[in-house]
Amino acid sequence: MRKENLIDKIMDAGLKNTKYRVHIIDLLSGTEELLSAQEIYHRLIHKKLRINLSTVYRTLDKLVETKIVSRVQIENEKQALYEYNRNIHHHFLICQSCNRIIPIYHCPLHEYEQKLEEESGFHITAHRVEFFGYCSDCQKSVTKHSS
Repeated sequence: MRKENLIDKIMDAGLKNTKYRVHIIDLLSGTEELLSAQEIYHRLIHKKLRINLSTVYRTLDKLVETKIVSRVQIENEKQALYEYNRNIHHHFLICQSCNRIIPIYHCPLHEYEQKLEEESGFHITAHRVEFFGYCSDCQKSVTKHSS
């Protein structure tokens, strides 16, 4: 994402434009990976940005609060993960071997949601689905070890 767009996004959210906010949004918008605060911290340090882990946490909290970044809590994952909020509904495939998380941007549940609402009178505002299994790389290594 271009730096001007990042700054506009920050200003539109009513936040002060800081280099830390710009760098964190730039990092997250440039990947589809879910990253922990520690991973974000290490990647920024690797880019030679002088930042504290506590600053990363505070900045992420503010970016989540303003919905620029989404905080994702995955079952069995000890720490929260973060992603740039692209405003696209999605689910995740989670590898039980390497913990790789793959976003899935097609959701077949919208029609089912409507049917549930009609049948139950319950107004559904959101849903989240996580699929657990083994990614293609881990399937290959499992096959090698079992031969």
